[in-house]
Amino acid sequence: MMRKWFAGISILAFMAALLAIGAPMAFGQDQQASKTPYTLSEYNAFQTAAGQNDPQAKVQGLDDFVSKFPNSVLVPLAYKIYYTTYNQLKNYPKTIEYTDKFLAVPDDKLLLIPGESKEAITGDRLQALYLRAVAFNQSFNEKDANAQDELTKARQSALDGLKVLDQIPKPANQTDDQFAQSKKPVILLFNYTAGIASFDMKDYKNAIDSFNADVAATGSTADQTTAATYYRLGVSYLQLAAQQAPAQSQTPATPANGTPPATTTPATPATATTPPAPTTDNSALTDLYMNGFWDLARAVALNGSGKEQIQSYLRAEMFNYEQPACGTLLDAQLNELIQLAGTQATRPTTYSVPSAADLNKILQASNLLSILGDLQTGGDKAKMTWLAVCGQEIPAVVGKITDVTPGTDTIDFKVFTAATGEAIEAGTTPNLDVLVHTAPPAAPAGGQTPADVPVQPEAARLQKNGEIKFTGTLVSYDAQPFLVHFDKCTVDPSVIPAEKKPHHPGA
Repeated sequence: MMRKWFAGISILAFMAALLAIGAPMAFGQDQQASKTPYTLSEYNAFQTAAGQNDPQAKVQGLDDFVSKFPNSVLVPLAYKIYYTTYNQLKNYPKTIEYTDKFLAVPDDKLLLIPGESKEAITGDRLQALYLRAVAFNQSFNEKDANAQDELTKARQSALDGLKVLDQIPKPANQTDDQFAQSKKPVILLFNYTAGIASFDMKDYKNAIDSFNADVAATGSTADQTTAATYYRLGVSYLQLAAQQAPAQSQTPATPANGTPPATTTPATPATATTPPAPTTDNSALTDLYMNGFWDLARAVALNGSGKEQIQSYLRAEMFNYEQPACGTLLDAQLNELIQLAGTQATRPTTYSVPSAADLNKILQASNLLSILGDLQTGGDKAKMTWLAVCGQEIPAVVGKITDVTPGTDTIDFKVFTAATGEAIEAGTTPNLDVLVHTAPPAAPAGGQTPADVPVQPEAARLQKNGEIKFTGTLVSYDAQPFLVHFDKCTVDPSVIPAEKKPHHPGA
């Protein structure tokens, strides 16, 4: 698993000072040898190891020192040199091993080393926690036998790092803003590490908290790294929503390999499996879905790596949440969402996507006349109604034919309908467009002829100003001039005139 974007972050002057390896006070320097808490042999062995220029020779020297003097007060200093040297060698498991050993040493034991102070120890601990987080992101493998333990420790160490960072005093020669900027890369690393560790443990609530803190610390920066965090944040929201959905709901699958960082292509589930959407009265659960959609859209808008797959994943999740019958409407919603998410980091409270339950309520309360009224009203009312009814089959529609346009394999009837027979008879301007197939539609290139399109050549006998009764599927509508379009229509045979028999003179 690739988790290496922090490897390129240079440690600023703020961290550089902390990375300086402390050395014990010279034997006998400013003190009597009898008061020095280590022997001359210990001191010389330590200095010999620490003074090696070759990293491998330095590790060997440290091994010799610790083997000969396992109880020396200088052993914690050896741990510091161990983990910085192993980090230099890119041996990240060993880096983690020795940062943990150093962090386990209590302050009172460290204070036995001449020259150490509370302030220096705080800096040393921050250094160790920083390098531990880097090493974890470079080396973690979810297939490790002890992966869960590694994740738990990585998250806790990252949270500890944030606490220790708060204890670092501002240098006298820095302004508040300079100090804040110098700490920013460290804050990003710790929040990122806590977030990704929580995510991999399926602790999505804490993952959301850490990822949100990460993007907040990023500020106005918008790049592929930020996009990767938004992607993970979006998936975390949707996963948490799935956990909190009713028990009978299907649990969504996590994208393969968790949520990959910006340097890899995000994996998209083969099918979106977000459970049926909640009703609008469960606002907290609805917010989880909306935030998930928004953050995924922002990852796409920021041109993150693998944005096409992220967009495909987002579309599938939105489809399962909303379950619209007309896919074109979902595509329009998706494009609008991506455009909006590209303009601001946080979802406006006014932005929402209707759930399948919301749309079903509208559908159950609708009939053709109420649909026509809502669509003519326009605005949000028309938008919601059309999302609910587009693609639905409407049975037994009665109206008057105002115009007939024959085609090659279709007939297009313009129809007017209303609440009463008298109103229908008086109508002259159509409000319905009814497409009836008189021959099977041509197959698309490389495809097959649709099997669900009814064919009625006898519908050609219907005439202008005559009655029509049909069942058809709502496919689109025009706001101005107002016209609702039906396709896959079947005309009731009872309104089709009988075929006229040819007249033969003298018969």
